[in-house]
Amino acid sequence: MKKAFSTLLAMAVFLMGCASLPAQSAENIIDRHIKALGGKKALQGISSARITGSVTRNGAGQPGEFVWQTRAPGSFYVEARIGEKYRIEACNGKSGWVEDNAGGLRTLTGREQARARAEGFYRNDHFLTFKKEKTKVRLLGRETVDGRPVFAVQMTTSASLQRKLYFDAENYLLLKDEEEREGGREEFFFGEFRTVDGVKEPHRIRIHRRAETLDVTVSHVTHNGGVQASVFDFPSRAARPLPDLAVLLVNLEKNQKKIDQIREDYTFTSKETETEIDGKGNIKQKSEAVFEVFFVLGREVKKHVQKDGRPLNESEQRKEQERIEKRIKEIEQRKKEQDARAAKGGEAKPKKNGDEEDDDTFGISDFLRVCQLVNPRWERFSGREVIVFEFEPRPSYKARNRAESVAQKLVGVIWVDEEAQQVVRLEARTTEAIRVGGGLVASLGKGAEFVFEQDRINNEIWLPRYTEVNLSARVLLVAGIKVHRTELFSDYKKFRIDTQQEIKPPETPKPPE
Repeated sequence: MKKAFSTLLAMAVFLMGCASLPAQSAENIIDRHIKALGGKKALQGISSARITGSVTRNGAGQPGEFVWQTRAPGSFYVEARIGEKYRIEACNGKSGWVEDNAGGLRTLTGREQARARAEGFYRNDHFLTFKKEKTKVRLLGRETVDGRPVFAVQMTTSASLQRKLYFDAENYLLLKDEEEREGGREEFFFGEFRTVDGVKEPHRIRIHRRAETLDVTVSHVTHNGGVQASVFDFPSRAARPLPDLAVLLVNLEKNQKKIDQIREDYTFTSKETETEIDGKGNIKQKSEAVFEVFFVLGREVKKHVQKDGRPLNESEQRKEQERIEKRIKEIEQRKKEQDARAAKGGEAKPKKNGDEEDDDTFGISDFLRVCQLVNPRWERFSGREVIVFEFEPRPSYKARNRAESVAQKLVGVIWVDEEAQQVVRLEARTTEAIRVGGGLVASLGKGAEFVFEQDRINNEIWLPRYTEVNLSARVLLVAGIKVHRTELFSDYKKFRIDTQQEIKPPETPKPPE
């Protein structure tokens, strides 16, 4: 009886304590955090910051040097040097890079590249525009960090990148943030806040990644001290001269015509995985499809062979075969029309008939007219010497058609193998929403990401190896959706296809005896 009474008393005390806490939401906690830092006006006045101090690794050894710099709207630079070991990670708002003893100097790729860009914006924004950027926040509950009660909040960007934030339950300062990276979880702990130029800044920082912990003692914090934009760019150190990039891209376009001819002799497999994500970051729907890919007169043809892990049934195979036959006939007819026009001295362009392949053609010359190429450098990628450069829209250029208008809303990075005259990898993302029919038909959200990568096959041709798309879209004013789509290519085979041969439906496999 006494034990039961004690238990009830403890529960009552707990419930009274909970009742005394004000009702909280993630948005409310962030508002209080902004006020705790110094207020919206003070934070808006910071265009750059430079934090310097000393750092030790795993609580032992002689201290080294630590530098953390930010520049609005999306640049950051973090460097830690202890003895001969060092690590630098940075992003100029368009492209992220890293340098360390293990891997040398390199451009980040894939989700790590997207994460670096998100990191730059996060470290500069101070939560001032997270709603405008369509970043979602969700209160996870109460936890403890270094013995102090905190509110745990999950932040999800429009690109579905997540970060957990831990705000002090009493003063609302950020005590910790964490995110999952390719090498595992990375955690930042913050303490000993002091006011600098009206804004509270941490003077103790602890960074934990993998089996390593860095303890930072901050000695100086400078706001708006003239941090140069070049600090965040990929360092240019190679002694080897770079070719003229415009000439290089023109040569790539010429070489692609040769590749297109060789490509006719190849077939390979494509596995597409598409995941639809709801507004809370949960998987709403997932589908998988496998295709046989080949080329006819320069056009790609994809034959559907599997759906969600099972072969197509007899009826599905028949419909797919009919679709393939129709597709090939359309390609052949289009080629005849092009040749006929060319023979008469006219342009070899097909008539626009609603086919997306013929609408607003966009070549290398168009790309060079709309975009400028910046930060070129030599790097090693997949064991080969490549040229890497970033592209961005020319500020003063006015688009002449829909394709150019779309290109003006893209920024990204291109990896080019100069020797092979091929694009090895391309990453791009939208800087603005792309609307079709004024947004009434469809709208592709800001921050949509695209990745394309190729492999050299049989030492004679480059074929796609991997593509990835992350986007949010709205169709016909229906509620928006988020989609993550990957396509993996494999099983490359050389063959020769004759489009004039009769194409028969595949035989129905016999049931096992």
